[in-house]
Amino acid sequence: MIRANLVTLVMGVVAVALAGLVRFVLPYEQDITTLWGFLVKLTPQLAAIVAVAWLDVETARRLRLHLLVLPALFLGFLLYFVPATFIRAMDIEDGSGTFEDLYLHVVVFVPFLVVALLLAYRLGGGSREGVLRTGVAMSILHVSGLEDLVAVSMNRRLDAIPEVWAWADHITVRLGHPATKAEAYAFIAAHVVAALLVLFLPRRLFRRRTAATPPATPDRPLDT
Repeated sequence: MIRANLVTLVMGVVAVALAGLVRFVLPYEQDITTLWGFLVKLTPQLAAIVAVAWLDVETARRLRLHLLVLPALFLGFLLYFVPATFIRAMDIEDGSGTFEDLYLHVVVFVPFLVVALLLAYRLGGGSREGVLRTGVAMSILHVSGLEDLVAVSMNRRLDAIPEVWAWADHITVRLGHPATKAEAYAFIAAHVVAALLVLFLPRRLFRRRTAATPPATPDRPLDT
């Protein structure tokens, strides 16, 4: 069992260690000032995706991990992210908290959501290739700027979408300067196209199969 899940165990430890590095060792702040810092902040999520992809489905099925892991993920959302979001919002209202506190809390939820969805898919019999494809695609969309576009579009305090996106540090560090509106649109479009290519390129162009596909049976879903 350990041998079958060795990559998962090692990369799981790596993901936790990297998350600890990002949270407790490196400066934990809203601003992203360097490309290196931006890439480091992505490493826990990427390591967790690899850990999930190499989880042995047969082991998970024998141990019935879905009965434990999926409720635990839900409780993590229900008992931590939901109340903590409300509390930080109330702290801002009464002046004891800042928007940065709320921002840093919310951004942690995105990797949690990505990994939770992938883990649910893998525990349900999803393939390693499927985990990698969807995990990489969601990670690309995560840093694409789509969220920034939707946020400014929904912001009723703005009369129009800003001509310069000076707040979008994750775009700035990759372009080398704050993006203009046209550059931001092109940046987002390029990321969406990249995510679609990862999802839908033919298998032979994406990667080799890491394992043979097991046959489908009534109590064993097809691993695709």
